[in-house]
Amino acid sequence: MASAPPAYTPRPLKNLFTANGCWADLLEAGGLRQIEVESISKMLACGTSILGVKHYTCGNEHCPHVKYLCNTCHCRACPSCGKKSTDQWIAVQNNRLPDCPWQHLVFTLPDTLWPLFFYNRWLLDALFRLAADNLIYTAKRRGLRVGIFGALHTYGRRLNWHPHVHLSVTAGGLDEQGVWKNLSFHKEALRRRWMWLVRDYLLGQPLSQLTMPPQLAHILCESDWRRLILTAGGQHWHIHLSKKTENGRKTVNSRGRYLKKPPISGSRLAHYTCG
Repeated sequence: MASAPPAYTPRPLKNLFTANGCWADLLEAGGLRQIEVESISKMLACGTSILGVKHYTCGNEHCPHVKYLCNTCHCRACPSCGKKSTDQWIAVQNNRLPDCPWQHLVFTLPDTLWPLFFYNRWLLDALFRLAADNLIYTAKRRGLRVGIFGALHTYGRRLNWHPHVHLSVTAGGLDEQGVWKNLSFHKEALRRRWMWLVRDYLLGQPLSQLTMPPQLAHILCESDWRRLILTAGGQHWHIHLSKKTENGRKTVNSRGRYLKKPPISGSRLAHYTCG
């Protein structure tokens, strides 16, 4: 006999943070970034009177029915608001992106450099530009203009720190006469140039402005820094190229999960019973 489905648990993420004073303990322990505190605070206040309440009454003055609706937080960290925001974003993008073949790529970094970006998050700002420049450079050599959109993702599937760039690019472009021409990217050429671009960018950063993580505490001078960057990962810099799709719809649906959807769904947390 099939077992009964689990009971519905409203807002499991909120329950996880409030059970046994878990969130209060985290705040007291310190070490959280301001954006983390703000996001969780908004999520916990979502759907409560803290964010305000809308009061609805019937147009008939003799009708006694009244309805109150608490405002939502519109925060990406909130599973409820994030899901709605994702659906709306996908609908808008499907009407904006050109209807043509697309290809998705992922640009990764060697794990020896992950801690460096964790302690110097401002370095992340350039990764998207460097990855996009790689594709634009290839297209320009063929006299084409391509369309690109993407997302910088700082965590992996296991929710571990893993900075990498997701890019979706049109599998072709327009030449100077506005004529569409197909375009294919060579994985090895992209990989080598990506490695060179990131290394060149990091070597241009003054060592005095960087915060060295404990894993790289042995980096004490410019020569150590240069040696680290030029040898990090060896040749194991990876780029993943997905198969081309006929249009951008599948790509948009996939990217929506990275750009707008909460990092973890409420259904994955519903079985937790304590903080």
